[in-house]
Amino acid sequence: MLNRIDKIIYLKKVPIFQNLTGEELLFLSDITTEENFSENEIIFEKNTSSDKLYIIIKGIVEIYIEHKGKKQIISKLKEFDYFGEMSLFDDSLHSATAISVSKTTCLVIPREGFLDVLTEYPSIAIELLKTLSKRIRDTTGRIL
Repeated sequence: MLNRIDKIIYLKKVPIFQNLTGEELLFLSDITTEENFSENEIIFEKNTSSDKLYIIIKGIVEIYIEHKGKKQIISKLKEFDYFGEMSLFDDSLHSATAISVSKTTCLVIPREGFLDVLTEYPSIAIELLKTLSKRIRDTTGRIL
């Protein structure tokens, strides 16, 4: 289990948080918890709701959809990658399923705490929006 300092150091290495100040990272680290998942454990399923951002500390997670009875992997994520970020902003259902490919540990940021952090530090929202925009562009590029 990561202590407060370890969480700050870890968060600083995550792309969406790398430009945050020490104070912002401290505030963010205080709302994170850790969750462990067994190999092949569903973290969340398509068409279910959630209010969490997951940051992988160790392990591998696949994000996939089933289309015409076939599993289509959207992305395979590893240490320092994150997923579920759209859940921080709305109550929409997940558009894909997330499953742990191996034993996986994640730092988890809940929506309620995250929105409180954004009120105090709006610069975090700007960094997250930049990353979300990049992901949308990348996804669009793969489709077209």
